[in-house]
Amino acid sequence: MKALVVHGGCDEGFLPDEEKRARLSGVRDAFQEGLLILKEMDSALDAVEHVIKNLEDNPHFDAGVIGSFNNMIGEIEMDAAIMDSNESAGGVIRIRNNAHPISVARKVMEEMPHLLLCGKGAEIFARISGFREISPEEQHGNVDQREIDKLPEEFRNFILEYTERLKEHKLFSTVGAVAIDSKGYIVAGTSTGGIAKAFPGRVGDSAIIGAGTFATFYGGSSATGIGEGIIRVGVTRKVVEMVENGTPIQEACSRVVDICSRRGFPCGVIALDRDGNAGISHNGHFMPTLSIKID
Repeated sequence: MKALVVHGGCDEGFLPDEEKRARLSGVRDAFQEGLLILKEMDSALDAVEHVIKNLEDNPHFDAGVIGSFNNMIGEIEMDAAIMDSNESAGGVIRIRNNAHPISVARKVMEEMPHLLLCGKGAEIFARISGFREISPEEQHGNVDQREIDKLPEEFRNFILEYTERLKEHKLFSTVGAVAIDSKGYIVAGTSTGGIAKAFPGRVGDSAIIGAGTFATFYGGSSATGIGEGIIRVGVTRKVVEMVENGTPIQEACSRVVDICSRRGFPCGVIALDRDGNAGISHNGHFMPTLSIKID
C-alpha cells in the first residue's frame, strides 16, 4: 500500500477563477510527479521532497524564491520542514536566496545533529552542502533600503498599524505533502514564504515541528493558514495524536480545523494515517488538494 496527499495552501480571500485554475493545475502537476516517484522508487521521502520542490518552482504558490511573498523591506525569507515516522526531522527558518528550502530541510534532517537552522546559519549550511545560491536578479524580492528608512521612530504606533494591516491579509498559499510508501514509512513536509509584508524575522508555523509539520508511526500531517494560530493550537501534532488515540483521520482533521475556527483564524490541514487513509479539511475560501491510496 502507498498513499499521497498534497495541498497548495488555504486562502481566505477571494481568488479570480484564473488563479484558482492555475493553482489546481500546479497541485496536479506536483502530485503527478510525486506519484510517479512513489510508484517507481517506493520512497515517501523522495516523493514529498519532489512534490514540494515542484511547487516551490511555481510562481502561483507562496514557497521558493519565485512565488514567495516579500516582507515589509522587500526580502524573501522562507521556512520549510520535513519529518518522518521515525520522528527524524529537519527544518530551515528565514532562509534566503535558495530555490528549494525543502531540500535544505531534508539535508538538515539527514546530516545535522540539530533540528532547525535559522537565517544566516541555514544559508551557510546550504552553501557548504552544495546548494546553489539564487542571485537577487533571479528572484522578485530584493531588499529596498528606502523601505527600511521609512520605518517610523514611533515604534508603538507602528506596531499597532502593522497589526491592523496584517488582519487584511487573506492569502496563504503555503504548500505541503504527506506520503506513505510500501514499507510503511510516513513523511510530511511543508514549505512557505510566510505572510506578505511581514515584519522582518517573523517566523510562521511551517518549520515548527508539531505546528505546520508532524509525523509519527501513526500518521503525518501538513498545515497552512495563520501561522501564529497554528503554532498556538499545535495543529499537526493534535491531528496525529487524535489518530493515535483512535479518531478516524478525516474526523481528526475536521475537529482540529473546528478548533481553529472557534479561535478565529483560517487554517487548512492534510494528513495520512498509517493505513494510507487521507484526511483533508479547511475553513477558508479555497484550498487545492489531491490525494490517492494505492492498495
